[in-house]
Amino acid sequence: MSDSGSEGRLVGVRVPRWGARAGASLVLLTMALAVVALLAALLGPRVVLGEDTWRYVLYTLSVLLSAAACLCRAAATPLERPAWALLGAGLLTWGLGNVYSLVWLRHLDTYPVLSWGDALWLAWYPLVGAALVLLLRSRISAVPRNLWFDGVVVGCATGAVYAVVVIGAYLPDDAASVRGVDLVAAFSYPAGDIVLLAMVTSVLAVHGWRLHGGWGWLVAGLAGSALIDGAYLSANASDRVLFGAWPLVAAALARAAWKAVRRVEQVEVTGWRMFAAPACCALVVLGVLLHAASGDSNPVALVLVTVSYLALMARVGLLFADVRRVQARLEAARAAADHLSRTDPLTGAANRRAFGEAFDGVRRDENCAGILLVDIDHFKQINDRYGHEAGDAVIVAVIGRMAAAVRRDDVVGRWGGEEFCVLLDAVPDAEVLGQVAEKVRTAVCGEPVPLPDGSAIDVTVSVGAVLLDHVTTLDFAISTADEQLYAAKRGGRNQVRATAL
Repeated sequence: MSDSGSEGRLVGVRVPRWGARAGASLVLLTMALAVVALLAALLGPRVVLGEDTWRYVLYTLSVLLSAAACLCRAAATPLERPAWALLGAGLLTWGLGNVYSLVWLRHLDTYPVLSWGDALWLAWYPLVGAALVLLLRSRISAVPRNLWFDGVVVGCATGAVYAVVVIGAYLPDDAASVRGVDLVAAFSYPAGDIVLLAMVTSVLAVHGWRLHGGWGWLVAGLAGSALIDGAYLSANASDRVLFGAWPLVAAALARAAWKAVRRVEQVEVTGWRMFAAPACCALVVLGVLLHAASGDSNPVALVLVTVSYLALMARVGLLFADVRRVQARLEAARAAADHLSRTDPLTGAANRRAFGEAFDGVRRDENCAGILLVDIDHFKQINDRYGHEAGDAVIVAVIGRMAAAVRRDDVVGRWGGEEFCVLLDAVPDAEVLGQVAEKVRTAVCGEPVPLPDGSAIDVTVSVGAVLLDHVTTLDFAISTADEQLYAAKRGGRNQVRATAL
């Protein structure tokens, strides 16, 4: 069979033709038998197959056919082979238990408390549980930890409701006077159904409350088996319901074995699904506790709701931890974005925005601040001769030498292109300003600048400096410094011109 995702085909694996044909045939036979069994149960003795024995035979045959479909899937391809082998074995043991009951028990006047049939029926629960775990591990690569807690919360809450409805009606009224073997027999089936139903609902929660591919059929089949058995054990359903509904369970499991399934790399739950399960389970916990407070205490249900409540509290703690992590990431991202918005991407120095903010924040009373506007001489020739990569290296080297020539608190920025600016704080007079500007100029041209190709070139700068008063705006200060810069260029470049406002 080709690796297509169409109906009845498996995704990402080739299935031998014999397996594809056998699997399709078994699924169709199981579904057809389930329809016949349902009609026989609904119509009863009015049809040929409506008597108890025939209904039981149809029920048993459907379970055995479903087991064959699952085992055929395991034999046809190594994809999820252990899981489907276990599920097929579970169905087979259930069917064989039916056969044993049909041949050896149904004609007896009194059923034994425990028999080989019970051993075969009870083997269904561990086999199916192991199959569910293997399928979950093979179909989902990563599950967030909050979903695992959701699984525990939902599973235990569901089991608690089942325990209230089923175990309360099924267990003997005076358990203390009942033999141990009778209690084991009475408790084993509902306990197995509780675990199975809890696992199924947990799988739903872990899978993000979405049913893809064969998961829908599988969940419907296994949940249906637990609910049908619970209704039957609590005497809320007759043999006709059991014999008519269980074949539908068998058909769903057979269909699940041959339904396309895609692997999920990461389960994500967003929106209302994040809170729906914990909220509903909190109501379930409250309802079970109120039921117990009314005088009808069920120890199994109380244990399960206690575990569900503790898991729910842990889930709330995880939710707050996740919120804190998201807030920390948002703050870090905001800080990084803010830093980028104030930083020149090539040099890492302040850009125009950051320089303007620094200018607004500096103390400028008594002419104690100054601005240097620095321009690389003949930079276009450097780009034309050595390339833009060399030009970038020159820009980075120049701004690094400028930063080394001034104080740490002074702001060095890139004004644009090959132009740079320096904001100097605590400059007493124009003479000191000129000295600092000359120090910056000599720091740049003191030694050749290395280029990416291994060579080096001499670089000079022209500097325009202006001493600020307490009312000068940034635009006016830059304009004045620019006039001084061009005066330096007209004077022959590689020199400083300074003035005071």
